Amino acid sequence: MLATAAPAAGVPADGDRWAYEVKWDGMRVLADVHEGRVSLRSRTGRDVTVTFPDLADLADAHADVLLDGEVVALQDGLPSFAALAERMHVQDARSAAAAARRTPVTLMAFDVLRLYGVGLLDRPWQERRESLDRLPPSGSAWQVSPVYPDARSLLAATLEQGLEGVVAKRRTSVYQPGRRSPDWVKHAHRRHQACLVVGWRPAEGSSHRMGALLLAVPAADGRLRFVGRAGSGLSSALEEDLRARLAGHEVAEPVVDVPRVDAKGATFTAPVAVVEVRHLGRTTGGRLRQPTLRGLRGDLDPSDVREE
Repeated sequence: MLATAAPAAGVPADGDRWAYEVKWDGMRVLADVHEGRVSLRSRTGRDVTVTFPDLADLADAHADVLLDGEVVALQDGLPSFAALAERMHVQDARSAAAAARRTPVTLMAFDVLRLYGVGLLDRPWQERRESLDRLPPSGSAWQVSPVYPDARSLLAATLEQGLEGVVAKRRTSVYQPGRRSPDWVKHAHRRHQACLVVGWRPAEGSSHRMGALLLAVPAADGRLRFVGRAGSGLSSALEEDLRARLAGHEVAEPVVDVPRVDAKGATFTAPVAVVEVRHLGRTTGGRLRQPTLRGLRGDLDPSDVREE
């Protein structure tokens, strides 16, 4: 179940009918615990159990439960998407274990969909939440995401603390898998967009180092549309990951219409890599304003990218 974007008026403010949670800056997963084993799946259904061995302790705490939540990497008490992005694409067990030692993660659970063999999808959010609150967290593997009664106070607090935003949930709502429902409403303090990499330009003074990525997003009709280039946030670690992902996917001509000023000196690629970008809105021409790269989205396939 996915949230819809809040209208200009903001999230609903009726605390009797709505509950409010922090919008965590992480990776959405379903954690399925059954018969002493835990299975983790991303929002797109990809198995990421090997990627996050630090969540294996979930299997020791509860006999049968299906949790919905966000995997976050906390740094100085705040989620760091950049740190998490370095772990998203890891599929080798040994590499994942080493990454877990360097950058441990936590599952911030905000819903329970099955408990002791009983499906809870058709139960109201309030009942599911009460069931979740009765489950003791298992060490550092997971925490229950807190619920707050007042939208205005939580919006102000999350903005001040540099958190992602707020999600409002209708207390009577049932869980609708895969649907973007108006019963969940999200307000993000910062704008994000998953983008397809369609090429890169070299750094100034170097013909080999990446200096900026050329980005595209599918339009409403499904055709790719160029949305600009981004160099801010292009770390050496991100460049290394991108080179591995793009290897063998260079193309002679861009797959989208790229303005000449952006295409100059660029290496073009097939749209096989997805990156997360923070931005300040869009120009009248559709380009992202002041885009900053946040990391490679290993949890998304190119076909999952949609304009936010």
